Amino acid sequence: PRRLQLGQCVFDLERGELYRGDQIVRLTEAEAQLLKRLGREPHAAVERRHLSNGSGDAAGRAVDIQVTRLRRKIEADPKTPRYLKTVRGVGYMLAPD
Repeated sequence: PRRLQLGQCVFDLERGELYRGDQIVRLTEAEAQLLKRLGREPHAAVERRHLSNGSGDAAGRAVDIQVTRLRRKIEADPKTPRYLKTVRGVGYMLAPD
């Protein structure tokens, strides 16, 4: 899919752009890359180390911070995410509608 529906948001995989309605949601380059990577394999867990490729952050803490920020932009309730899910012991998964 070229566009992923995430509740009120739509992510354009090719352009790396997130929209809420017709408004563009500002993403950092790192956030856009993270969403693109997760969006290539929706509903599949992606290991944290694959998400932090090239960042020099072996533990993936930078990824955790980006995920937290993305959840604030995407989720209705960032504390109980519906779309950007944590997969224990693995990493993260994007679960579009």
